[in-house]
Amino acid sequence: MHELLHESPAGNHAAAALRRDARRGDWMVLLSAVFFSTMPIFGRLAYAAGIEIVPLLAWRFLLAVVFLLGISLLSGKLKPLRRGQAAGFLGMGACYLVMSFVYFHALKLSPVSTLTLLFYTYPAIVTLLAAVFLRETISRRKGMALALALSGCLLVLRPSELGDWRGAVLALSASVMYSGFLLVGTRLTRNSDPILATTWILSISALGYVGAALYQGALAPPRSLAAWGPIVGIALVATAFSDVSFFWGLPRTGASRAAILSTLEPVCTLALSALLLQEAIPPVRFLGGTLILFSVLLIHWD
Repeated sequence: MHELLHESPAGNHAAAALRRDARRGDWMVLLSAVFFSTMPIFGRLAYAAGIEIVPLLAWRFLLAVVFLLGISLLSGKLKPLRRGQAAGFLGMGACYLVMSFVYFHALKLSPVSTLTLLFYTYPAIVTLLAAVFLRETISRRKGMALALALSGCLLVLRPSELGDWRGAVLALSASVMYSGFLLVGTRLTRNSDPILATTWILSISALGYVGAALYQGALAPPRSLAAWGPIVGIALVATAFSDVSFFWGLPRTGASRAAILSTLEPVCTLALSALLLQEAIPPVRFLGGTLILFSVLLIHWD
């Protein structure tokens, strides 16, 4: 009994420390969502400047990897990984490569808002798969947050605006691939430096797209600022900053929680598409965005 009295405060302190760490993870995932929300906007601007998918993705990943390698070298964190961990990160990179191609091809076929909201069916997929494979519990609060997030997406998504059905299929396919990416990443990124993990994951995508661009003879540097602007934005803001923030927060907050928190992205993308691309936002979409914001608040205080 005497020992239990001494152990209880220590146990409470450890639990409180874990909750604080999870809260910090939440904030980093939310920051990542804000960064990533710029992806479709930069993508549309790049297409408008005449850049095709393969060279765009080649420059995106090449610049992101070079930037992260520079940060790792300056900070002294560039070091070899265990063989199994390196293989896992490279496998995630291969999945990221395919998913990014599918996502950007869908962007050419569907409106930004439709693509974003179809892609964001993945929180439901992740929550269910994480419960099965990672043994993450689906608490009542988490279930309510997921329901609010999906309801918000349904409100802002109107079937008449789906555009080309091929774009819708590709967006949903990217959602499924990203779900698997998150499940694997939750385990692999534990106790890993987020910058180093991101560098390894993005390196395979950089090699793949640079190789494809060279094969097509399409890796010539853009000649205008209008083309370089969105490329640098995608590489740094929507890739390097976004992924490092996400991989810092993911192992702390968990796959399903991170997926639900990331539904903040479509709200940010809708706002940016209205401000920068002049895409109309009907009033019902504001209601949907409000539900998504409520879901984020609910899961953050779970």
